[in-house]
Amino acid sequence: MTKEVIRAVMEVLEKGENGVLVTLCSTDGSTPRKPGAKMLVYPDSSIVGTIGGGSLEYQAIKKAQEVFRSKESFYWHCDLGDLGMACGGHGTVLIEYI
Repeated sequence: MTKEVIRAVMEVLEKGENGVLVTLCSTDGSTPRKPGAKMLVYPDSSIVGTIGGGSLEYQAIKKAQEVFRSKESFYWHCDLGDLGMACGGHGTVLIEYI
């Protein structure tokens, strides 16, 4: 996790605000980032960090908005080819309410 994401998570927690931490947990095949890549999503959909950009990141931000509403974390299993990404691998992403 980058220092930038760690700082952002700490700031959210210290201020008592809400955020969603998105973590690429596992991958299979070609993917834009390796497991452990993280990004923090704010309620306004702005982010700190990256899990790989493109459609993967766009869909992860949309799923983070679902988590803001439900306050329930979940794993998302995604096929990057189905998302239109050329790399075409698979990934498991933790969408975690903090």
